[in-house]
Order: sequence, then C-alpha cells, then structure tokens
Amino acid sequence: MAEVVPAVRIWPMSDKIAGFRGLSIEAVQRRYFLTDLPANGGRWRYRSAGLKAPPGTVVLFQFRARIIASAAFVRDEKFDRPARGCDGVLHFDPASFRTFDPLDADAMRAVWPRFRGFGHVKQYLNSEMYPLFKRRLKNVRP
Repeated sequence: MAEVVPAVRIWPMSDKIAGFRGLSIEAVQRRYFLTDLPANGGRWRYRSAGLKAPPGTVVLFQFRARIIASAAFVRDEKFDRPARGCDGVLHFDPASFRTFDPLDADAMRAVWPRFRGFGHVKQYLNSEMYPLFKRRLKNVRP
C-alpha cells in the first residue's frame, strides 16, 4: 500500500543567515539534518513565521535552490514571547530526517509539473504525488 501523507510543504532556508552562511549543501545536510536536528529531538527554532500544517506533513527543506532533506512534521509551538530571537519551534519526528542527492527545479517539475520554482515562500505541493517523489530520490541517508 502506498504511503499516504496529509500534505507536502517546502520550507525555504537562507544561506544568508547565521549558521548557514558559507556552508555547502553537503555540510548543511551532514551538520543539521543528520546530526543536530535528530540529536535535539527534532526541534527547529524559527525567527518569525511557523508552519500551519497537519501532523504527518512531509516538509521538504530547500537550500540554495535545491531540495536537500525531508522530515515528518509533528507540531508548531509558538512562544508567548520571543525567546533568544525566536518566535517558536517546529517539532519534527527525529527519526524521520532524511537527506538525499539535491533536487533542482527541473527534478521537482518531473513530479509536480506545476511547480513554480524556488523562492523565499513556503509552498504547498500535491501530497498524492509524494510516493512518486520518494521513488525518485537517490542516495537517501537517514
């Protein structure tokens, strides 16, 4: 039976903010998605805008105009007051983080023909196409 996910979203990450500045895609994959995030319980602190999505949503992480990782969303915890420069934290299933060979816009359009390209806005994708996307991934690393 095919895996059913309630939604698929793209989370854009900027290489211009502290922590990501000057890092290669491979370094971000190794440091954040394969090491830090799973080790800290899957918590991703955000500065201003969280994520409105149902639990189980697959989040595809975008860095330098490529999809470089994925994880299963659990919930968004919005703080009452900003803490250490952050408005909240996204919770992901720590065991769900995966990295893979980066995918460009053409690879995304092969699965989602209406994919408009990468930008700084969180995007929604048709979740029915996720099994096809997953089959196209190469060198998946948990």
